[in-house]
Amino acid sequence: MKPPTFNIMKCRSSVFFYLNRSKSIVLILLMFGALFCAKIQAQTKNITKDSLKVEELYLKAIEIVNANPIESRKIFEEALITIDKNLSASNSESSFFLLKKAFILERLAYFLRRENKYGVAFEYLQESLELKRKVGETYTLGYTYSQIAWLWIYQSEFEKTKINLDSAYALSKRYGNIKEAIRSLSRYGTLYLNLKEYVKAEDHHLQAVKLADSINNPKAIATTNANYADFLRRQKRYEENIPYLKRSMIMHEKNDNQIGLESGYYALGLTYRNLKKPYEAIKAFKQSIEMSKKQKNEAIIHMRYLGLSKTYKDIQDYENAYLSYQKFARLREKGKNEINYRKMADLESEYKYEQQLAIDSLRFAQEKREVALLTKAETSKKWLYLALLLIAVVAALIIGFLVRRNYQNKARILTEKIEKERAQKELLDQQVIIKEEEIRRLVADNTMRLNFKQELLDQLTKEISEKKPEDLKISLSSLTKELKSQINTEGKLSSLQHKIDQVNQGFDNKLIKLYPSLTKTEREVCSLLRLNLSIKEIMTIRNASQDAIKSIRYRIRKKMRLSSGEELEQFIQNIA
Repeated sequence: MKPPTFNIMKCRSSVFFYLNRSKSIVLILLMFGALFCAKIQAQTKNITKDSLKVEELYLKAIEIVNANPIESRKIFEEALITIDKNLSASNSESSFFLLKKAFILERLAYFLRRENKYGVAFEYLQESLELKRKVGETYTLGYTYSQIAWLWIYQSEFEKTKINLDSAYALSKRYGNIKEAIRSLSRYGTLYLNLKEYVKAEDHHLQAVKLADSINNPKAIATTNANYADFLRRQKRYEENIPYLKRSMIMHEKNDNQIGLESGYYALGLTYRNLKKPYEAIKAFKQSIEMSKKQKNEAIIHMRYLGLSKTYKDIQDYENAYLSYQKFARLREKGKNEINYRKMADLESEYKYEQQLAIDSLRFAQEKREVALLTKAETSKKWLYLALLLIAVVAALIIGFLVRRNYQNKARILTEKIEKERAQKELLDQQVIIKEEEIRRLVADNTMRLNFKQELLDQLTKEISEKKPEDLKISLSSLTKELKSQINTEGKLSSLQHKIDQVNQGFDNKLIKLYPSLTKTEREVCSLLRLNLSIKEIMTIRNASQDAIKSIRYRIRKKMRLSSGEELEQFIQNIA
């Protein structure tokens, strides 16, 4: 049986066929990949371009939002169209576009509120809340809740106003958003004013004004002062109202805030009218009307004409009062449809609001609890710090008392020691004086003894040389008595050196320390000089000649390096 054979040519053809086919497939895949990448790149480029465009439009609108609200609103709406175009494509989860849309909706809600379109404004703010939660934005949530609260206060729904303000204030405290805290406090003031809780209202307004001043933010200062001025005007405290109102207007003018400035002129007109200053009121109302026309705000301008009409009536200018009232009536009629629309929109959004309120209550209950816990912790911390401070103060007082008492005890002991040493010194001084007196007496006795010896010597010489032997016995008996007297004197002199040593106790050691070159004899002479003894007395005590004592004095002066003008005795006494 033959082994199977292969057609080599046929096999080679098949291989080439499959290779060519694979190359075609790879080429097609590469083409599709290139087209897909190009499309992705184009989309990315478009997204980047749109992102830059939206950011540019948003910043431009924010910059002119107060100075030119009409143009600002148009720019916001243009940016919103670009955002919606991107979100409707494949970028529905883009955090950038979602967050920008949330911010723009808040701004548009502000314009709608000023046009009395509260329903639509409410829907915009609810959508802004949802978008912020979707992207995890929490820092600015308080602003959204504050705006919703402001919508409800226009509807006289004060309970709903407070719920939203509580959320706004709790979030501002949690995230340290001072500007939002100021806004919430100011709006609390308006809420409590409507609730006729006037003390609370004024307290919150003043807190807001003070906090705005502390951060020196012109916009916050303008808003808080305007709201507090409104409170004062509604309390009929017209004179107090004016400084706050004018300060608010100065800040609005500084920020080129035409909306705030227009409201300020209207409030100023109302104030001047109540203060019986009709001409100032007319001027303010006219300024307000002029600015409202520029802003094309037909929702509020009719109230400006009503204020103007009433003021003309006050001064009995009935023609202008009537003309102004006609404008008021025409503009009010024009706005009726808007008011009806507002009511319908509010009814339609009521269920949505109640539903959202339930969600928000659950969602922010924990946050409010956390804020309460943080507040409690801060309070506890403050009390702890206060307790520690009090403990530190008490401890400092106790330590101070103990240190002072210890110091006083030491001072008392030292004083007692000094007094004791002083008493001892006085006692020693007295003893020295007594002993010096004794030495002087002994020296005097010694001098008398010398004189007596000399006289005895002279008498013996005379007696022996002149008298007869039989008279000599009598003379010798007399001399014997005198010698016995002299022996007594000698006994006294025997204790002289001992007395000198006692008086000069310690003086000898001081001389050795100060002048170690002095000999013992020289130190003994110094001790005698210290007692104010004369050279003749020292000669007698030392049993030395006058020249010897003078020589010793000379050596002492030389070793002590005394000048010719210094007295040796005085110098030695100063050493003692």
